[in-house]
Amino acid sequence: MSRTVHVGDDADLVPTLGLALADPDVTEIVVHPGVYPEQVVVAPRRAPLLIRSLTGDPADVVVTSDLRQGDLGATGMPVVQECATFTVDADDVTLRHLTIRNTYDKRRGTDVPDQQALALRTRGTRIVVEGCRLLGRQDTLLLDSRSFAHVSHVLVRDCLVVGDVDFVYGRATALIEGGEVRSCGAGYVAAPSTVLENPRGFLFRGVRFTADDDVEPGSVRLARPWHPGGRPEAAGQALFVDCTVGPHVAADRWADMGGYSWRTDARFGESGTVLAPGGAAASAEHDLPLPAGVDPDEHLTGWSPAPPPRGRLHVLSDSTASDYTPDRAPRTGWAQVLAELSGREVANHAVSGMSTTSLIASGHLTAALEQVRPGDVVLVGFGHNDAKDDERHADPHRAYPAHLRRVLAGARARGAHPVLVTSVERRRFDGDRAVSTHGAYPQVVRRLAETEGVPLVDLTRATRALWQSQGVEGSKASFLWLEPGRWPGYPDGERDDTHLSADGARAVAGIVVAALRDLGVLDPAAPPSDDAVRADAAVTAR
Repeated sequence: MSRTVHVGDDADLVPTLGLALADPDVTEIVVHPGVYPEQVVVAPRRAPLLIRSLTGDPADVVVTSDLRQGDLGATGMPVVQECATFTVDADDVTLRHLTIRNTYDKRRGTDVPDQQALALRTRGTRIVVEGCRLLGRQDTLLLDSRSFAHVSHVLVRDCLVVGDVDFVYGRATALIEGGEVRSCGAGYVAAPSTVLENPRGFLFRGVRFTADDDVEPGSVRLARPWHPGGRPEAAGQALFVDCTVGPHVAADRWADMGGYSWRTDARFGESGTVLAPGGAAASAEHDLPLPAGVDPDEHLTGWSPAPPPRGRLHVLSDSTASDYTPDRAPRTGWAQVLAELSGREVANHAVSGMSTTSLIASGHLTAALEQVRPGDVVLVGFGHNDAKDDERHADPHRAYPAHLRRVLAGARARGAHPVLVTSVERRRFDGDRAVSTHGAYPQVVRRLAETEGVPLVDLTRATRALWQSQGVEGSKASFLWLEPGRWPGYPDGERDDTHLSADGARAVAGIVVAALRDLGVLDPAAPPSDDAVRADAAVTAR
């Protein structure tokens, strides 16, 4: 049920936006003319929300603050992006015909180390900012997502955005359409931090790039790549289509940032540029076309929630899941039999010896993501080789979760459903008790699943319980404990407590199938395989 609240300086109205937002049932906030000196945070809500001015003129409603990055917050520590005048953390929010400004002027405190002062920060998805004025200097408009593992979609339409340095920035998939982007000083317009695995970052279409009269010709670059904290997974995308550029925009359109090059660490390009009087065409080196396959009309693909998880099952993993040729029998990966047990088409991208580090460095992740379609399911299970002390290593507390977030972002950007999978436990016993062998890696995955809202199949816990139930001797049949002369591929026999036999692979795949049914990925009415091992207590869905 819709509920409208009016905000304004009148005894019969709610006096502030903050008070109006405290009502969780509000679906529309109509703001009467006035200046509202407050920091506004739109927290996650259960229903879509529209905040609009009463008159339809953005000049009539001004939401304003004066905080900068580096000012001390409630804890006594410096604030960073929390300095924003207006923050949207909820999904499905529309801002219409408002002025949102941050009045901090870095020219009055040139000895201050942090001079960023945000006007609007968005972190939710399906955000529409329409007919608004967004006013600031450095870092005016941050179009972001909740984390590097999330993909947010934002439409900024027919707005005025004012700033000087990096004043449209962040990692969201955003279409900035129509309106005016005005430079109030020398600097840089866009600083995207798009995750490399997300094919869509910022696209400016039909925007007029203007400047104040005192801005020198050629003193503004269109974009430079922002790598927050030096993160290599950021490869910012900023594309400019059918835009009009004034003389303040340099012929050298792009710039480096923080040691990262626009040539190799960014995805920039322009098409259909119109030159205003005095405007300069891009120089030969900076004349970058749009990347192949870019369709501006499709830039916000993925705006709607992903379709139900009824597509193919993709598996990204290591030798415990990979396919093997008949001459390697009985060695079998659990994903090798997943199609048979699940009744779903499976694309098995698992590679023997692969870690999250080599998954990315080899280009294998990029190739696999090219096959992912909306509604597909991407099962991600590593850890065995990430612990190796070689080029495949990924520190469990730093690189490992960062790599997994890239996979999550890549899957989500394509409308797929990622599922995190902890490692298959090795066969190791202390006396008659099965013991853990993967150190911190499984718990990192569990924690990541919880914080990023991703379903989890806890194979580490489930397979340890399985090996315990099979016992010291019985569990050998699930691995490659082979007698000499029995299998052609192993004439001398084998003693392998990591890789699975056909029986072991079917048992592990059965656990995965049972978990996917519990998660709603597979039809719960489908008859379970006789080989499926139900380990409900050991499989956690986040």
